[in-house]
Amino acid sequence: MGEAPFYTLSPSILGILTTMAAISHHIVREGNKLMKNRTVVRGIAIASLLVAAQSGTALAGEKPWYISPMMSYIEADSDRDADNDIGLHLGVGKYINDRWNVEISALADTLDFEAGSGEYKQRGLMADGLYFFKRDADLSVYGVVGMGALRTKLAGENETRLAANIGAGIIKPINSVISLRGDIRYRLDEEDRVVGEKHLSDWLLNVGLLIPFGAEKKPAAPQPTPQPEPAAVTPAPAPVVDSDGDGIPDAADNCSNTPAGASVNASGCELDRDQDGIVDSQDKCPSSAPGLKVDTTGCEVDSDKDGIADSQDRCPNTPAGTRTNNQGCIPDSDHDGITDDKDRCPTTAAGTQVDSKGCKLEETIVLKGVTFETGSTRLTGESETMLNDIASTLRKYNSMVVEVSGHTDNRGAERFNQQLSTKRAKAVVDYLISKGVEPKQLKAKGYGSSKPLADNNSAKGRAKNRRVELTILQR
Repeated sequence: MGEAPFYTLSPSILGILTTMAAISHHIVREGNKLMKNRTVVRGIAIASLLVAAQSGTALAGEKPWYISPMMSYIEADSDRDADNDIGLHLGVGKYINDRWNVEISALADTLDFEAGSGEYKQRGLMADGLYFFKRDADLSVYGVVGMGALRTKLAGENETRLAANIGAGIIKPINSVISLRGDIRYRLDEEDRVVGEKHLSDWLLNVGLLIPFGAEKKPAAPQPTPQPEPAAVTPAPAPVVDSDGDGIPDAADNCSNTPAGASVNASGCELDRDQDGIVDSQDKCPSSAPGLKVDTTGCEVDSDKDGIADSQDRCPNTPAGTRTNNQGCIPDSDHDGITDDKDRCPTTAAGTQVDSKGCKLEETIVLKGVTFETGSTRLTGESETMLNDIASTLRKYNSMVVEVSGHTDNRGAERFNQQLSTKRAKAVVDYLISKGVEPKQLKAKGYGSSKPLADNNSAKGRAKNRRVELTILQR
C-alpha cells in the first residue's frame, strides 16, 4: 500500500468542501485499504473533528450543509456465500426545508467468501432523499430512500451496476456542534454473476456523526443615528380601497377576497343566514333549522344514505342499499311484525300469528332441530337455535298457550319411554322459560311411544318418532 494521502482543512468554507470531496474520492477508490489502515481511518476522524471545530462558532446561524462520516455493519445476502463485515460511509448533505434533506454518499466495503479465498470489493456513490417525520433539538427521526451505482470486483472482474436503498434512522445531538447519527438500510444491487440470481440484497447498520457547516445569517447592519424629524406635514387623505368590491373598505374588511357578488356582513365576510357553518354562496339548503347537523353542502345529514334526513329517520342506521319506507325503516309489507328482509312469507293475511320467520304458526310444530344426548334429558348445542326462535315468537304472542310434548320410539320399556319423554318435554319448557317465556304459556307432557309418526321397524322411522312437538292450545 502506498503512502496514505494527508488532508488539510482550510479555515474557509471552500477549504472544507475541497477536503470533503477529496475524502469522498479516496473512500470510493481506496475504501478497503482505509478499513485496514488505522492511520488513515484516524486521519478521517481528525478531519471530521476539525470541521466540527470550525462549524461550532456559527451554530447560532443557519448551516445548510453537513458532513456525515459513518461506519457500516453489513449483513450480507445469503446467496453471496460471504461473511458479514464492516464498511465505510461518507455523506455530504444539504438541508432543503423542515421535511427534506438531500445527500450524496460515498461507500466502500469488502465481503470475504465464507469458504475458500476470494471476496467482493464494493465501491459506490448513492444519491439519497431524507424525509424527516420529526425534526427538533432533542431527536430527529427520518426515512431515507435513494439510488446510485456500485462498482463490484469479483473474481478479478470489475462491473458497475445500479443499486437502490431504503431505510430509517435517527439523529441525536451530542452538544452544540456534533450529533450522533444512526440508520438501518436495505440495499438492493444488480448482480448476475452469482448463479441463479439477478439481484442481491444486504442489510446495513450505519453509525457515525453529523457535523453541520456553511454560511450563517449575517448580523443585522448597525442602525444609523436617528436624525431630527422634519416638521409634520398634514398628508392628503388616503384613497379608499375596496379590493374585492364588496362595499367594505380593505381597512375594515376581515375577508378581503370574497367572491364577486357575494352578500357580506359589516366585517366584509360572506353571510351564513342559517348559521349552519356553510356560507350562503355554497349552501344548497340556506334555510336549515337551527341546530341541525348539516353536511358540506349545508343540507341535513343522512347518515345511512337511505334518502331520509336524520331528523326524520326513525331507523338512522339501516344497512347501505336497503330499501326503506318514508320513515327510513325497512318496510313490513304484511304488517306481521317481521320486516321484509327477514320475512320468508311476506304476504301473510292480516292478523295471522306468525313465527320468527314471518310464516303462519301451525297448530302442531315438530321441532326437528331439537335433539338430546343419548338416553338423557340434556339438550344438544344444535337445539338452541330453534328454541331461541320459538322463545322469540312466544314472547311476542304472550297470550298464546302451547303444549310441549315429548315422544320416543318403541325400543325399551314403555314405563322408561314414558318417563324419558316427560323429562325431555320439561327440559324444553325449562329452556324456554330461561329465555323469557312466561311459565303460564307452557305445558309439558310426555307420550312415550304411543303416538308414532312412522314405522318403528326401520331406523329412519324410529328417528322420526323420537321428537319434541309444539301444539298451540290457545292463541
